Amino acid sequence: MSKDTKFAEFEDKKRIWAVASIHGELDHLRALHGELANHFIPGDGLIYLGNIMGRGPNVGGCINEVLSFRRLVILQDGADINDVVFLRGCQEEMLYKLRHIPFAKEPVEVLEWMASHGVESTLRAYGTSCEEGIRAASQGLSGISSWMNRLKAEMHKQDGHEQYMDALKRAAYTTDKKLLFVNANVVLDMPLDAQSDAFWWGTQEFRDLDHPYGGFDRTVRGYDHRQQGVHMADHQLCLDGGCGFGGKLVAACFEADGTLSHRIEV
Repeated sequence: MSKDTKFAEFEDKKRIWAVASIHGELDHLRALHGELANHFIPGDGLIYLGNIMGRGPNVGGCINEVLSFRRLVILQDGADINDVVFLRGCQEEMLYKLRHIPFAKEPVEVLEWMASHGVESTLRAYGTSCEEGIRAASQGLSGISSWMNRLKAEMHKQDGHEQYMDALKRAAYTTDKKLLFVNANVVLDMPLDAQSDAFWWGTQEFRDLDHPYGGFDRTVRGYDHRQQGVHMADHQLCLDGGCGFGGKLVAACFEADGTLSHRIEV
């Protein structure tokens, strides 16, 4: 793995499976895992490209499901604890930022913006809502701090959920630079370690990427803000099939040379 804890590194993997945005759709995720189990080989890499939470009806169930599947993967003979990687998506980023909302200048506006971007289902998974947060914010610092503490306490009750959030990576790549994996975007004229929020909210038109970014042969993302569907080109690939928006959940397998060899859609 990469020495920089913000990024994960796949080394000498014959194959890597990448899973697009799930958005709380547990039925789709279970179906995909069922298909993936028939194709997965011990020693394969597996990366979830962010947005496991948000929008859909069963955020908590999806986190439990990916944690359970991770255990199955790393317990196989020949597997390694670093064979499974979770990226921070824009949904996870919002939950992360909520931890600091008592210090926000305009917490009500922040919550209203997050609600419009799908965070409500994540909050409901931990027993609260944007509406409750907004009411708490109207009571000042003590009110919003108390609300945030209750949210953290509910999250703490869910086995592995805090550890999942702490383990999230901003991006991942293969050591030979054949593949770069991101949640939603990269800014083309910005180095990888300077991308920051661009990984989740960047306005760069990803489909215009017609040359290797940062020396990586191909950049793979799991979420498209514009919901334009799966898209493949020489140097970029979007796997978002619209899961959470009425579409399908997509996973793809990449060979050691970076070529796509298999695709699952459920």
